Amino acid sequence: MSRPLRIEYAGACYHVINRGNRRQTIFGTESDGELFLEKLQEFSAVYDVRVICYCLMNNHFHLYIKTADANLSRFMQSFLTSFTISKNRRDASSGHLFQGRYKAILVEDAAYGLELSRYIHLNPVRTQGGAEMGTAVRRRLLRGFRLSSYPSIIGLRSCPKWLERTFLLDRYPGNLQARQSVYAKYVEEGLRKDIDDPMKSVVASTILGTEPFVDRMRRGLVRLADNLNLRGELGGHARLAAWIPLDKVVLAVSKSYGSTASDILRKHSRNNEARQVLLYLACKYCRGRNSMSELGEQLGHITVGALSCGRFNMAKRISKDKSLGKRVENAENYIIKK
Repeated sequence: MSRPLRIEYAGACYHVINRGNRRQTIFGTESDGELFLEKLQEFSAVYDVRVICYCLMNNHFHLYIKTADANLSRFMQSFLTSFTISKNRRDASSGHLFQGRYKAILVEDAAYGLELSRYIHLNPVRTQGGAEMGTAVRRRLLRGFRLSSYPSIIGLRSCPKWLERTFLLDRYPGNLQARQSVYAKYVEEGLRKDIDDPMKSVVASTILGTEPFVDRMRRGLVRLADNLNLRGELGGHARLAAWIPLDKVVLAVSKSYGSTASDILRKHSRNNEARQVLLYLACKYCRGRNSMSELGEQLGHITVGALSCGRFNMAKRISKDKSLGKRVENAENYIIKK
């Protein structure tokens, strides 16, 4: 089975996610979570990995970590293997706990670190029933959730030495208590109003960062893409999604919408859904080959700002309009089908 690409270098930050095999429960008891955190402490020390924040849900986990060395894969393999063996032995069970390999998103911390930590910490109240609770109830749930780093970071319970809470708090002025208060206010803002979902800005399912950061990573990946050994690591429909050429995306959208390529490439096709979907999917699938400015040039000489705005507006529309989401998904199926 092909494996997802890992971008590894010293000092890199990652959002790591994994789900239970067949979405089965992983952390059914408090002792399951404690075992996971024990292993996280143990192997983060062995591999010199800084644990910035975490949240363990019933059937999946979120970690935000920073690696001192280019060793994410070795760390995660050792950590998850040890946890699986220990849990299976304790439960007199066997077999896989997790749904394939973990997903790791490379993060530009300076731009997205705080936003991502808030996204991770809000997971306990982002459930289906969470929206029906009042703000006060959700706040109590958030602050009392035991398998999250949030209470430790804001000072509601003791902070283990292996949890690097200052990595987030040092971005604020004042003493520790003042910084904790400001961070808590920042996170809990998400209980009262809609906030941006940073995961919607992830490029090619791999990178979360500003345009310059993505372009730096892109240039390195494109050079590596010619290496046959690396290409064997690039899996699934992605192959990697970052390297899908623009003409394939144009063809997919034109097929899906029954339009011609020239129609959807025309710059002044206002109120043309196919054109808007093309801009969105080009940003999503082509930025491994092209910078945003290069894409804008090929898509009708539009600016990077206009292209970015079009991408975000379409993402918001998709989140609110299920029928539009299905039409976009249909176009994507033309892109990713083998």
